[in-house]
Amino acid sequence: MNKQVSDPPGVRWFTRGADLGLARRRRRTAVRTAIGYVRTDLAGSSRPHCESLIRAAAVDLGYELLGTLVLTATPLTRLRFLASELAVDAVLCPTYAHLEGRVPAELLTLTDVIVIDPLITYCRWDPQLLD
Repeated sequence: MNKQVSDPPGVRWFTRGADLGLARRRRRTAVRTAIGYVRTDLAGSSRPHCESLIRAAAVDLGYELLGTLVLTATPLTRLRFLASELAVDAVLCPTYAHLEGRVPAELLTLTDVIVIDPLITYCRWDPQLLD
């Protein structure tokens, strides 16, 4: 028989089981999703290494990686479109150079951008603050 030990408003954290004592319940959290972005002209032969960096960083930061967008040097319109369509929480890229040396404001209105080397997170902002 389970008896409730504490009940903060809207959340049940602990239960008491007859044979288990206190047991912590799993928290129900929303899954944070991300996509990776690698430019082949910059990565060259180290592309598999860049993709493994993205996968490892996604796991370390608690994101579910939906996939990695691998493109040549093209405008970031494809990346913005994909981030918008998938409604991801973050875009991960190996270095700042993969973003053409700047983080586009249009992308930051949609999602967070995380550069892995060095680890920098650009948080999404209110579009009014970017003008």
